[in-house]
Amino acid sequence: MTNWLTGVGYALSIVSVALLAWAAWPSAGGDRTLALAVIAGAALSVIGMALRWAAHVRVNRKLREEREG
Repeated sequence: MTNWLTGVGYALSIVSVALLAWAAWPSAGGDRTLALAVIAGAALSVIGMALRWAAHVRVNRKLREEREG
């Protein structure tokens, strides 16, 4: 259950980053530097959340393996 809830939390965070990037895009559209910052910030945020999710899954898998033997 915890993995499911954590996954939903990360998915919601990814959606929120996409929405924030979408809202910021019109302001950044005319300036390449700002556009790159919006793209890079959104991409790095999503990658970071994916890495944290993967680490969470690995830790839980390792704990389960240690418990089971």
